[in-house]
Amino acid sequence: MTEQQLTPQGDSPPPSPRHPSTRARLLAPRALGIGSAVAAAAAVVALVFATQTAVQATSSPETTASTPIAADSSDEDAPEKAADVPKPATVAAAYDGLTGAEVEYVRFVGAQDAAFAAGRDVFGEPGLQFLSTDVADPQAYADGHRRLLSLYYDYATNETVSMIVDVTTGTVEAVERASGTQPAPTDAETSLAWELLLDSESAQPVIDEFASLTGGSVLTPTSAEVLLTAHSFTTDAGTFGAESCGVDRCVQLLAQVDGGAFLTTSTYVVNLSTRAVLSIS
Repeated sequence: MTEQQLTPQGDSPPPSPRHPSTRARLLAPRALGIGSAVAAAAAVVALVFATQTAVQATSSPETTASTPIAADSSDEDAPEKAADVPKPATVAAAYDGLTGAEVEYVRFVGAQDAAFAAGRDVFGEPGLQFLSTDVADPQAYADGHRRLLSLYYDYATNETVSMIVDVTTGTVEAVERASGTQPAPTDAETSLAWELLLDSESAQPVIDEFASLTGGSVLTPTSAEVLLTAHSFTTDAGTFGAESCGVDRCVQLLAQVDGGAFLTTSTYVVNLSTRAVLSIS
């Protein structure tokens, strides 16, 4: 959308993006999304984190040779919760693109690792918060095995966790942790952040603005008129009010109404680690 298409009200999207709640979650089904990380060894992990930090979780998938399958499923049908996920009948070649079946399998295998069980997800429950999966760089290995790299977030320690699974052998080969890195938020994290914002004392201006734009409609977390996206937020020297963001897991929301105006949400940041809504300046 160009600036000419936006109304003067509300926020505009970033000019050039690089890319408390009960169990009745507002979670979307698993969806295809963008991720640009292709890495395998621990030496490459920092690069993976950096390239994913500014990517919006709800971006449309690209038709590339290796399109990562992004991060979200409902709590009920997530592969990590399954009693068993069978290994794909045919293991893809090292350089092949991802398939949904092998991503589900790798997520299940990763969930059996002790590092996964020791973590906490965005809802404070046992298990790491799954973010995304991509093909690990085959050039880093000489055995020709199929390997995938999954990213998770551990809300217990505020660390991003990378896990390499050998699909050929069905084993977790490496788990690495990094602090101060913030990959793009998932649909689940985005939905929770929106719910927290609307439930906060800061929400009234946003609610009033929505009512003005829609002729009096009531804004709720499930309002069909709103297209919701988000990006991870790290504070800088020129931003005040969210100094812990970058260490804590924080997101900033973009809420577009009926394909037109954007609600004014740029003055708020949602700290998912503490579940606090922060006003920034």
